[in-house]
Amino acid sequence: MSAVSAVFNRLRSRATTINQLNQGIIALENIMTPDEAREIDAGIAERESSETNIWSSRETGWRKAFAKWSTDEGFSYAHRFVREWNRPSATLYRTTGFKGGAPTRLVVLFTGRVERMMVPAWIFLAHLPRRPAYVLVLRGGLTLYRQGLPGLTKDFSETVQWIRDRAEDLGLTVHTVMGSSAGALPSLRAGYALGARRRLVFGLSRFSDAELAHYPLADGDGYLSNLVGDEGWGVTLVAGSEEARDMETQVEALRRMPRAKAVIVDGAGHNVVVPLLEQRKLYRLLRKSSGLGFHLGP
Repeated sequence: MSAVSAVFNRLRSRATTINQLNQGIIALENIMTPDEAREIDAGIAERESSETNIWSSRETGWRKAFAKWSTDEGFSYAHRFVREWNRPSATLYRTTGFKGGAPTRLVVLFTGRVERMMVPAWIFLAHLPRRPAYVLVLRGGLTLYRQGLPGLTKDFSETVQWIRDRAEDLGLTVHTVMGSSAGALPSLRAGYALGARRRLVFGLSRFSDAELAHYPLADGDGYLSNLVGDEGWGVTLVAGSEEARDMETQVEALRRMPRAKAVIVDGAGHNVVVPLLEQRKLYRLLRKSSGLGFHLGP
């Protein structure tokens, strides 16, 4: 039994309200791997009887969601991820099952206000291109990265250096930086500072000098308040056609970064990841725009 499954079972036995159970499930979804999701689903299936399971309604809902997303194309090629470590505001994963040496690339994810890439971690991880990599998932807390990573760094500039240090410790190249919603702007900023080859953002709703100033980057001469010189090489901006603010922001971002590419998801609102999943397009978008390439077989 995995550690996540053990925690889930303790949670079930100790929860006294559906809200307590929901909060625990959401927290676990934000750190679990695809294999751990499969294990939890199998455990729920064994106790699905509503006569003996007081949480039958909630767990049935979870199983339906698992069944829906696990039939998507990405799961046909899903990585076997292991969780290297989990901290209050960051989780590091590593792919396994590949022949040859250790992964050399780091993918950094800046999650939004609900601490996920618009979907639970296990869903997003399963849709990453099949390529050896480490994946660092960041959670910015209530201050949305402006005051750093809770428990790890004190401000945004220090967060960027912390990412750089973790990559160097592991002998990795920061290859791709992604962000969603409230994590979109800081991911653009951090990816530029870290020299990432690709940046992919979902639901960018803020992009102005005033907003950029919330994410200053220290250099030898002080602080920079703009993405000076950033023409948007390797940037893909994904927005929903029905979210007026995001569409307006995308126009402004493209004006400032003329080399960036735009992807419009028809009929989608601010959360563009779920519609991409429903349209079976997320896996292909990540394969095309993340710069990780595509790799079949072990």
